[in-house]
Order: sequence, then C-alpha cells, then structure tokens
Amino acid sequence: MDKSQKDAFALSTGHSPAELLTVVAMTLAVIYLLWMAWIVYSQFKAWQTGKGDFYDLIFTVVRAAMVAMVIGFTFI
Repeated sequence: MDKSQKDAFALSTGHSPAELLTVVAMTLAVIYLLWMAWIVYSQFKAWQTGKGDFYDLIFTVVRAAMVAMVIGFTFI
C-alpha cells in the first residue's frame, strides 16, 4: 500500500493496517496455541487412563510443538 491508501484505510477504520495485521496474527497464535494445549491435555489424559503409552504422549506432544513452531515462524 502506498501512503495515500494507508491514510485512507486509517481514516476509514481508525486503525493502521499494521495494527490490523498484528490483531490477526495474534488471534491465529492464540488459536494454534490452544490447539497445542488441547493436544497435550488429551494425550496426557489418554496416558493416565492407560489408553496410550508414554512414548505416544511424547511423540504427539513433540509433533504438535514442531507444527506450532513452523506455523509461528511462517506466519508471524
């Protein structure tokens, strides 16, 4: 966007495009971190009830952490 487009956007919305991008990025970060917390919780619960072993827990948690890092590095 050039300066006139940025000014028009800021005038019409009351916020700059960079602020809007920050809000979108932080919303996506919260969504994938909640997804990761849900994965960890569900795997821990499965391990505690005997439906999975410890190595399944570790493998799934590490895989979810890697996905979260890739998403964070790529989009934020």
